[in-house]
Amino acid sequence: MQRHHTVQKAYLKQWFKSPTENYFCIYIIPKNTYIEKGSPGWSGFFRKDFNIFKNNDPTVDYYLPEKVTERVDDLGINAIRKIDVIQKGQLSGEDRSTISFYLSLQYIRTPRHREELDDFLEKQIKYLMRKDLSSPEKVGLTKEEILRHKPTNKKEELALEHIRGMSDDEIRKQVFEHIHGEDFHLGLNKTGHSKSILKDVERLAKEVFEIQWLFFIAAEGTSFITSDNPCFTISKGKIMNGLLSKSSMTIFPLRPDLCMCIRPATRSQTEKYLRLGKREVRSINRMVISNSYQAVVARDKKHLESIVRDYDYKNHKKTRSTVIYEIGDYTMFNIE
Repeated sequence: MQRHHTVQKAYLKQWFKSPTENYFCIYIIPKNTYIEKGSPGWSGFFRKDFNIFKNNDPTVDYYLPEKVTERVDDLGINAIRKIDVIQKGQLSGEDRSTISFYLSLQYIRTPRHREELDDFLEKQIKYLMRKDLSSPEKVGLTKEEILRHKPTNKKEELALEHIRGMSDDEIRKQVFEHIHGEDFHLGLNKTGHSKSILKDVERLAKEVFEIQWLFFIAAEGTSFITSDNPCFTISKGKIMNGLLSKSSMTIFPLRPDLCMCIRPATRSQTEKYLRLGKREVRSINRMVISNSYQAVVARDKKHLESIVRDYDYKNHKKTRSTVIYEIGDYTMFNIE
């Protein structure tokens, strides 16, 4: 089983304490503990078989999404390193395009996004299915239809054998109870999540490219931190909180001295630079902690300790949840 990165190693290496001190500090929120690592290969930044769209030939070890992300990562980190906070010049079209892909990829490939997407799909599909199948009589599946299926494993063979002894009414009742029960769960499989990466990155990147970018420069004597969910959105309200929502703002620490901010409402293929004060940098760092999955990264342990001091780690939300609102005949599914 291959391990796939969710945050690029070269990106994390930017948070090494110094050119001669090759380690950084990680704060693990659920455990309220700190670890200092000399490598970005901490297990929290990897998942086994996390995103797989694999060749059907078992002799070919080729994971397409991983090849795509490697290419985007390599080009992206090089473009990020070229951003000059002294000259404050405009990016070339190529670098701007590259960073657009890099940001979009980092937004959707994290464990947080994956779990939120599964939660959204499950609640939406279950709601609609339960509404359509409000009674056992509305279940259209019949015994004859089920028995047409050719079993592919022993478990399916046993299930079909059991169904042969059931009536249509019993089948309809069992299907109804299963769909309305607590043990019924839905979500994308590994291949589905892999396909979502390949499908969504380009679509998001095209929109990000068109938006005006604001580069926050850290005040002297401080720096931005990052996390295992480095690119996230915030909104004043609970609704319309997404990467391309005009009501939201996207925050992405590109490196310790530089943080990218975009607002979809401002459409202009330009970059602006703004040097922040220490209090403003601290405010963004607190946002990074609040929107992380389970870990944050900083160059210095003392700096990280000062930022997370008094943070309510016991009530930290690794992911947002989908909430269903029913307003008359209208139903809204919102991640918040």
